[in-house]
Order: sequence, then structure tokens, then C-alpha cells
Amino acid sequence: MFLNKMKIFIITIFIFISCDESKKENDLVEDIYGCIDERATNYNSTANKSDGSCEYLGCTDSLAANYDSLATTDDGNCLNIDQIPSGHELYWNDEFNSDSLNNRFWNIEVLWPGAFNNESQSYTNSSENILINNGNLYIRAKKENPFNPNQPGYTSGRINTKNKVELKYGYWEIRAKLPSGVGTWPAIWMLGSKIDSIGWPNCGEIDIMEHVGYDPDRVFFSIHNADFYGNVGGTAQQGIHYLSGIENDFHTYAVEWDSTNIKGFIDGILYFNYLRPTSSNYDNWPYDEPFFLILNLAIGGEWGGQQGIDNSIFPASFIIDYVRMFKKSNL
Repeated sequence: MFLNKMKIFIITIFIFISCDESKKENDLVEDIYGCIDERATNYNSTANKSDGSCEYLGCTDSLAANYDSLATTDDGNCLNIDQIPSGHELYWNDEFNSDSLNNRFWNIEVLWPGAFNNESQSYTNSSENILINNGNLYIRAKKENPFNPNQPGYTSGRINTKNKVELKYGYWEIRAKLPSGVGTWPAIWMLGSKIDSIGWPNCGEIDIMEHVGYDPDRVFFSIHNADFYGNVGGTAQQGIHYLSGIENDFHTYAVEWDSTNIKGFIDGILYFNYLRPTSSNYDNWPYDEPFFLILNLAIGGEWGGQQGIDNSIFPASFIIDYVRMFKKSNL
């Protein structure tokens, strides 16, 4: 009995000392002042006390449609009221008015030649291939240096908003100028956010714009799903728009989609309208999920390289003025 009481006494003392030591250690924790808001551009992960220094990017123009009262630094993305489509509200936009690509919104893909569609280029994160200049994003394809015409190599760029900016339904608009030259294959397209768990084509794909340099006056809008994918030419899953000299100017390419149909536009002209199948299931309509955006310039490949690659066209630039995503106001 005496031994048991002694054990209890010793344990009590040990606990008291341990707690006291913990308290002393906690008392010694230094106050580190800084911005503790993760949304801020100058967030300090080591800080535990706010010093009121947080800075926020956003539209600082009080007359703009997307004015952000929290913003302390203008992000160059302000839009006027008349730039918001009727019945919609802005979800996200990038006007590319910064000095470099904003990695809060964009991922740069680094891939090897042949990673997709037997394409000839490697995708890099080099500023030679992806750069912002004078309010435009340039995705630029170049010949490798040194260049061996007997074993030609090319570099280009591919970016996406996966896990950063994703949206279910809405009106998405991209203003861009296409590259010219045989062998180019620029694309503005979308993939379902479930791609990592269910794979392609099960996740669904919406191609807002595809263009191949050997067919210079046409652009294509296509959709793919598990029921029907790959070459969808000549079916209800592809629309084609003809415009002479389309590569010479900027044009707007857009998709409007909801639970009932998917529409494709160029310069506001509707040229693709796909209605949800009467007997729909996930295999033929995987479009009731969030999607993310992809911008890339491929060289060669199963479609773009059907008439070879003209090595005199490089560097070739796919120039994007802006990307805007809107959602229905009543959703």
C-alpha cells in the first residue's frame, strides 16, 4: 500500500514538472509579426501575429464591374460593365497585363516529344516559349538550337488552370491570334476535373478552338467523351467555321454550356450547338462537372503534321489577349 502511494506521488510530481516545463517552453515562443492571411500576396507562413501589412491583388477601379474593395494593388484585370455578357457575372479573368504568368492561376506543363498525339515538340517552362509582352500572352514554338534538319527538334508551351481555376457551366471567352504555317496546331480546350481519377476520355473534353496550319482558313469546335472520341469529324460532335485570313487578326473564341447543351462561337457567331442526348449517361454526357482550361501550341502530330512541318515558319507565336470565365447570374 505504501509503495502504491509512493508511485502515485512520484507520477504526480512528474506530471507537474512536465506541465511546468511545457508552460515555460510556450512562454518562450517568440512573436513573429507579418501578414498571416493566406489570400494575401505577401503571406508569411512563419508569422503568428498580424502586423497589418497584408497586400491583395485585384481590380482597384471603383467604377469597374469587378472592383475589389479589398485590393491594394491593381492586377490589370478590371472589366467594364459592358464587357460582362448579359445574364452573367464574372467568375475569373486574366488580361495578361502583368509582367509574368500568374502561377496562382496557371500551371506550366513540361512534356517530351510524342507525349500526346505523336507531336514533335517538347513543352518547356522556358521564357523563350511562354512569355507576356505588352498585355498579351505569347506561346511560342521554336526550332531547337542547334537545329539538325535531319533530326529536327522543336520547343513550345502548354499551360492549364487545373486545380486552380475550374468551373462547371458558364460562358468562357478567349481572344487570340493564331500562328500561321504548315505544321502548327494551336488549341484552346477544356478537360473535366475528374481526369486523374477516371481518365480520358471518360472525364470529357471540350475543344473551344483547334486550327491546323495546312488548313489556314478554318477553325474547329469539338467535344469528346467515352461514347465517342478521337476523330469526330463529320459528326454532330464537331463544328467547322470558315473565315478567309483568320490567322491575320485577333478573334474571340467562346463556349457557352449548361446542363442541356454546348455551344461554340467565333466573334459572337454561333457555329456549334450540341444538345444533350435524350438518353444521356456519363459516357455520352460527362459535362455536368467542373472543367479546367488548357492553352497550347503543338507542332506536327497526327493532325497538325499531316502535311509535314515547314521549318521556315519559326518562331511561330500563338498570341492570347485575354481569358474570361463567366457564370450565370442565377446559379
